[in-house]
Amino acid sequence: MKKKIENDEIDLIEVIVNIWNNKLKIAAITVIFIILSIALYFINKPLLNAKTEIQPISILEQEKYIGLNSIIQSNQNNQNNQNNQNNQNNQNNQNNQNNKIGLVQINKDYLLDLFIDGLRNGDVLKNAFQKFKIIEQDKFENEADYLDAIDKEISKINLLQPVNTDGKKKGEIRLNWIMEYSTKNRAQWEETLEYINGEANNEIKKFLLSLFKFTIQDLKSIKNFELQDIENKIKFVKEDYENEISNRLSFLKEQALIARSMNIETNLDIINSTLEVQEYNNSSTVISNTQTTNPYYLRGFKVIEKEIELIQNRSNKDAFTDGLFELEKQKRELLGDKFLDRVELKLSNTPIKNENKFIAANIKVQGTRFKTSFSLIKTISISGIFGIIFGMFYVLISSAIRQRK
Repeated sequence: MKKKIENDEIDLIEVIVNIWNNKLKIAAITVIFIILSIALYFINKPLLNAKTEIQPISILEQEKYIGLNSIIQSNQNNQNNQNNQNNQNNQNNQNNQNNKIGLVQINKDYLLDLFIDGLRNGDVLKNAFQKFKIIEQDKFENEADYLDAIDKEISKINLLQPVNTDGKKKGEIRLNWIMEYSTKNRAQWEETLEYINGEANNEIKKFLLSLFKFTIQDLKSIKNFELQDIENKIKFVKEDYENEISNRLSFLKEQALIARSMNIETNLDIINSTLEVQEYNNSSTVISNTQTTNPYYLRGFKVIEKEIELIQNRSNKDAFTDGLFELEKQKRELLGDKFLDRVELKLSNTPIKNENKFIAANIKVQGTRFKTSFSLIKTISISGIFGIIFGMFYVLISSAIRQRK
């Protein structure tokens, strides 16, 4: 046993000596491993995990919409008050229908929602991936396969919503939306992000311009229809007045002829004859039954003809037209309502219309964090370790082969 241990000790020393004597060979093999790993690293770059923050507009930027928002809010409050005061079902139904078309208030939350929705459902990402050749089209046989590959690549983008913004819970704190994507080309992805940021904001600007344009047009159309309805109602009540007056004059002329034929000038002589009083004694109670349904001609032809004269000489027929005053009031209110004109004026003073640099949200390209799971230093370290191990095995195995020979 003692002899065996001594032999083992001698063998171990020989191994160490052998490795030390071939240290240059081991170092050369290690250097070769490192050079090969560095070459492979740059030839086939590892993916970089890119995280980019999407920031909403600032409070100062939001203040640029305060004039427009105040007009829209005021109009909405007026509409709500009118609906609450109105107890007629038909009118309520009409108001509710009109309120389905409304103007939106612009704030940072609304603009951010539009921005995120545009990234998810719009063509901005697809156009960007094609423009900057995130995927080379030459690798595909036809355009359909290429577009399918683009869609699959876009699906790799993660839009991470804010979490734990108040910091009250344990775990990750994410104050804003984050766009996450893995890329091999840092510069290419930064250029792509710049393009996405600009195009997404331009698309939202176009959308808001169209939204306000068509909404205002729709509201103006509704207003014109309401004016037409009121004007038709005014026309109808005036026609009804003429018909009623025509019928009234015919009736009065007939009653006047009857009164003249009966030589009833006034009704003073026959007032007593038009009242019938019947008394019924029931114990100590007296019940009177008075009947006053007298023919109109009993008023006398002088009164009736005077009424005819007054009706025919009316200079202001509108004063005697039932419902006309209320309709004219409604018409004046509609004509005097300058809400849409004020909206157009205030809209022209917002970034939507008068500024080239409209911002709905901002992708912080320069603040993008790139992180790789396999860095160059790590690659060199691992390849160096493997090179040393392989060199040692190579030296020992080659030495053992030589001894056998």
